[in-house]
Amino acid sequence: MAHGKFLFNGNIGSPSALATRVAPWLRALNGGPPKILLVTAAWGPGEYGEQAARDAFNAVGVPSDFRGGFDRGIYNLCGWHVWQDYLARHPRVAAVDAELRAVQDATRRFYVEKTAFHAERIRQAARYARATLGHFRIGELPLYDRESLRPHSAMAGRDLLRRALTRELTHDLADLVQNDERMMRTLQEEEALLAARTGIRVDGDWLKCQRMLAQRILAADVICLFGGDPGVLLASLRFFDLRHALVEAMRRGATFVSISAGSLVLCERIVIYDNYNPDPARREFRLHDKGLGLIGGLQVLPHCMDRIHTDDPDNLAYLARRFSTHLCVGLNQESFLLAEPAVPRAYSVGKHDGVYVFGADGIKWRYHAGERIPLPEA
Repeated sequence: MAHGKFLFNGNIGSPSALATRVAPWLRALNGGPPKILLVTAAWGPGEYGEQAARDAFNAVGVPSDFRGGFDRGIYNLCGWHVWQDYLARHPRVAAVDAELRAVQDATRRFYVEKTAFHAERIRQAARYARATLGHFRIGELPLYDRESLRPHSAMAGRDLLRRALTRELTHDLADLVQNDERMMRTLQEEEALLAARTGIRVDGDWLKCQRMLAQRILAADVICLFGGDPGVLLASLRFFDLRHALVEAMRRGATFVSISAGSLVLCERIVIYDNYNPDPARREFRLHDKGLGLIGGLQVLPHCMDRIHTDDPDNLAYLARRFSTHLCVGLNQESFLLAEPAVPRAYSVGKHDGVYVFGADGIKWRYHAGERIPLPEA
């Protein structure tokens, strides 16, 4: 049985650079020229602006195959336009879809405000602890509130304060994790209401669109998911329930190449950076939604050096502990992570930059090209 591969990238900006870097993995399952599927739905209305990517793949030896009036060798999923065209033909479904998305946006805002409170409280407590106690790091906190943290009669004032702050920070981190889990459950419940209220899963037009998109996915040897708006990309794939087709493509041995938002949606959770917040102090990573879950055990964080203070051990420990069920992996423009879930194994394969792993102890590990990345046990 064949099994697919995943080639994750952080945020490479040039289609020609991307095609050059991933050329060794552009292979057909049958040994002929590879069929490449471009998933550019994260660009929204600009979904069809993929000519530069087509030219780049042509330049590295992937031929076009013009039959029936369009290119069958390098072709676009067209997921965003198929989604929007369907909604235009079905205004009642569009109204319910818009209503539920507004509810989900409000749900996220509520949880994000709560998350921001806890995150700032953790940072303030850590700063206070360092100012009053000297050495104090989030990475040295216990992962849970142990019985050994109980005070005893011989404890001096500084030890008592350290114990109190340790306990509060440990609980605050646990509250963050629980807050994330509640948001995931709430969003999933809201997402399920679209089918329940509209019956689209048995609508002939919806089924026709889904089959067409699934066939495009299953015909591909290489599936490229580009960057942009992760929420838009996820919504277009989710609306037509395309996860099953993507899983089947993976089972058949397709190679997934993903950039930025494309890398995010393949994970079990989508963690984004709120870089549009008008308050710079509140710009940080936050949980956005449940992803497609094609790759488990990894939490990919694109734009690594642009958005993560990787020289701050407290920040790294905070990220790793908040998303502790997965290995937090930072990727830059020239970072490439090759993952083979069926084995399972993962390697850093970028020649011009490494892959960065953040531990709960606040230590940053850089894996160079060819080095194997230790995956968490299932």
